[in-house]
Amino acid sequence: MKTENVTRAVKTKGRSPFLTGVNAFFHGKTWRGIMRHKMLYALLLPAVVLICIFCYAPMFGVIIAFQDFRLTEGVFGSEFIGFKMFYKILFDPESASYLEFRNTIYISLIRIVTNFPIILIFTLLLREIRDRRVRGIVQAVAYIPYFISWISVGGMAYNLFAVDGGILNQILSAFGKEPITWYSEEKYWWAILTISSLWKGMGWSTLIYMSSLGSIDEELYDACVIDGGGRFRQMITVTLPGIMNVIMLQIILDVGGIMSDNYDQILAMINGSQSLNNVTRVVGTLEYEAITGGSQYSKATAYSLLRGLIGMALVLIANRVAKKSDNEGIL
Repeated sequence: MKTENVTRAVKTKGRSPFLTGVNAFFHGKTWRGIMRHKMLYALLLPAVVLICIFCYAPMFGVIIAFQDFRLTEGVFGSEFIGFKMFYKILFDPESASYLEFRNTIYISLIRIVTNFPIILIFTLLLREIRDRRVRGIVQAVAYIPYFISWISVGGMAYNLFAVDGGILNQILSAFGKEPITWYSEEKYWWAILTISSLWKGMGWSTLIYMSSLGSIDEELYDACVIDGGGRFRQMITVTLPGIMNVIMLQIILDVGGIMSDNYDQILAMINGSQSLNNVTRVVGTLEYEAITGGSQYSKATAYSLLRGLIGMALVLIANRVAKKSDNEGIL
């Protein structure tokens, strides 16, 4: 072994560190493993190439956030302004976006606090349905809204909330109540956005949990029954611990997505109402207006970069907390 190390040191003497590293890679265990499973890596290669092209290559455009970008001058011709755009967004009293950041955080927190436990409880109850056919029907019905676009959901919402002819106002009138101008009443819309998000996303989230339930050993349930445990006891002592890693993963992803405001949902649901701006203007609104209103590509990119950095920081914090609580994180 010492002779091999000395021989290798003599061969690599005088080479650049890069060439030394490349040589070590092609003579190491990693490369031998790749060659041993080369057909599996060949299947993986197209996905890697697509990710590099469509996910990593566009990251070069982040430089626009640090420029006074002009479309006619391009990335290499536009003036570099450093963190000036970020200062305007966060600290300039005339252009700071406190209302939009507040609404984004509040809407996301309400969505997490309400949707997460409801979806988890629904999954646990769904598992208790012993008839597989009935369970499949219930799960399919819950899954269908996931495929409906937000534009279609917005149209359905208008049929519900319209002042003249809206279903909800017709029901209120039948009971002698005054109709509600839903598209002018701010106080209802955080709840409306939360409920519509739950209705549309419940099926997909349930599918994730249900797939993880299949990995739980059935003998654990048998042991719990032998010990006198009923269905509720089985749920608490077997089911929840068995999917705890998936639950923690979902929590981490939800926390990291606090700045993801689902602006496409808001744009479709509010039907262009300006009376709801105080509760429905989010960071996505600013990005949309920056692009469509004045071609402010630098500002839109800065907003997007801020959201990404905040999301990454929250994921790292949530991952650290998960590991401290003896659960598996994602990193």
